[in-house]
Amino acid sequence: MCDLWNDFELKKPPQVTLKVPNKKAPNVQRLQSAIYQYFRRHRPQETEFAEAAALLGRLMGRRKSSFRSMIGFRAVKKCNTATCRLLRIDITRELELFQGSLPDFNLNSAKTLELPTRNSFDYVLIRLLNVHGVYQRIRECCKQAAEYFTKMMRNNFFMETSTLLLAVLAKLYSLSALLDSKCVELYNQMQPMRTKFPLAERSTHHEFDLPEKIERLQDNQPLEIPKTEETLVSLVKKSDDTTVKQTPQSLTATHSIKKLKMHQRIDLGVEVSRESVTKKVHCKTFNVERELATVDATKCFIETENVSRKQSLKQSITKNILPHEWIGATRLFQRKLLANDDKKALSIFKKFIMTKIS
Repeated sequence: MCDLWNDFELKKPPQVTLKVPNKKAPNVQRLQSAIYQYFRRHRPQETEFAEAAALLGRLMGRRKSSFRSMIGFRAVKKCNTATCRLLRIDITRELELFQGSLPDFNLNSAKTLELPTRNSFDYVLIRLLNVHGVYQRIRECCKQAAEYFTKMMRNNFFMETSTLLLAVLAKLYSLSALLDSKCVELYNQMQPMRTKFPLAERSTHHEFDLPEKIERLQDNQPLEIPKTEETLVSLVKKSDDTTVKQTPQSLTATHSIKKLKMHQRIDLGVEVSRESVTKKVHCKTFNVERELATVDATKCFIETENVSRKQSLKQSITKNILPHEWIGATRLFQRKLLANDDKKALSIFKKFIMTKIS
């Protein structure tokens, strides 16, 4: 597993389905529900993680000249490369493709089922191991960078920049643990079904040593104090203990202690109940067939959505779509228009919007 999660040259096997007897087939409904639950619980936190990772990349780009030779900034750069690795893996896309190859339902009267091969199933499991290892790498880098920037804040160096970086690192640290727990849960549910998937006769199957279970990362794991600070604290405690032992009698105060003057109470006024300033965002009903009926209407929709996504992603219609998915869909739409294939461009873009919004 140590070498498997960090394998960059992993090639995807061909998508092939084979017939399997119904008695020997795995529980397809259970597998479908596990993948669906992963999508439902993973996507809202994935958008927050993508926003925090993008903010970390911008901060790293702006402070590259002032922090480039520092140890903590190197950990920030490693964390940024790990988040870019998550984009390249794109586990949601791989799971969607694998879920599409599974049968929608299992009839009791049917004798056989068409299932994907074990090569494609192992590929999905290895990708889940990749994601688990990358999340673990992100937490380690966040921990190293946070220890360094807290030392800088104690010495009053770059207070504003350090606090902002610490806030972003803390958000990545907590979200990576939450996302990794969902990934580990899905892997532990899928791993027992591995032996029930069929092997292709002519394909070259590689026997991977996949672990039976993965342990979750600890969410609330405190940062450990460096050894230098521990030794200083222990020396101070020892010196205090020796001074207490050397004094046989307790000292008594010879002068009377003056009474402290009570501070005057500050008039804070009376609390006033006010209406919340935040505007109530109403759910927008979007009809795909009506709004995206023509090519010109689709172009206007893309332009307005680009502006609204830049202003606030949460209030836009396409808030469930990730930034790289939106860019890929719009570019594919433009390519099809340049190839004078307007019908195909409209149909592909409509299907993409319907699957993401609905």
